[in-house]
Amino acid sequence: MRIDNKEKIKKIVIKLVITVIMLLSIFSIIYLTLDYFNLTNIKHEQIKELIDKTGPWGPIVYIFIVFLQVTFIPLPGVVVILAGNIAFGFWLTLLYCFVGMMLGSILSFKLGRVLGRPFVNWIVGDKITVNQYLKKVHGKEFVVFFFMFLLPAFPDDALCALAGITTLNWPTFIFIQLITRPLSVFFTLFFMSGEIIPFKGWGIFVIIIIVILSIVSFIFCFKNADRINNYLDKTIERIKIKRKK
Repeated sequence: MRIDNKEKIKKIVIKLVITVIMLLSIFSIIYLTLDYFNLTNIKHEQIKELIDKTGPWGPIVYIFIVFLQVTFIPLPGVVVILAGNIAFGFWLTLLYCFVGMMLGSILSFKLGRVLGRPFVNWIVGDKITVNQYLKKVHGKEFVVFFFMFLLPAFPDDALCALAGITTLNWPTFIFIQLITRPLSVFFTLFFMSGEIIPFKGWGIFVIIIIVILSIVSFIFCFKNADRINNYLDKTIERIKIKRKK
């Protein structure tokens, strides 16, 4: 029996290694190809030019760019969102970003769950950083990930893959994405486009206040994550009891 178990473990390990190598090869080819065409370090004006050149395929190309930003390419989310705002306007950008982000988030989470630590270590960059993240979110995954996805300062691709190796289940992850993604895009368009709040004069003070409040809110929720989680668990239980009645 022990020999059989060892053989099974060996087969599983070999399959995982082969899968990881194949995926890393694919990701590397995609990244190197995009890097060759200088698509890994671009400004929102350049993204708009690329979208304009694609004509009627513009929305699909933009959704694909958003998808890549959440999965394989470390493009700043703000740059991609603002490029969409220039090309499509406020509401269409909100819709296209939501679609691209949901698709990318689901894929990254799935890869993190299936491939485990080797894949997450590769996405994040190093094993030590992954360990630090896991220690910080342990026992308070819902609250911490909720606010990390809500705020634009955190890397989407790394977060989704990291969430895949935590205790977050699929329904909870999808719920977080459905709430945070549209809100994050909405607030980025509202506050960072420069159309509603200018990047000069009184607008600078408003943006600074918003950033400070966001940081304070995140710190407060992080420190009180256990209490918030308990409150949410109790609320969910009450809802379940009411439904049964």
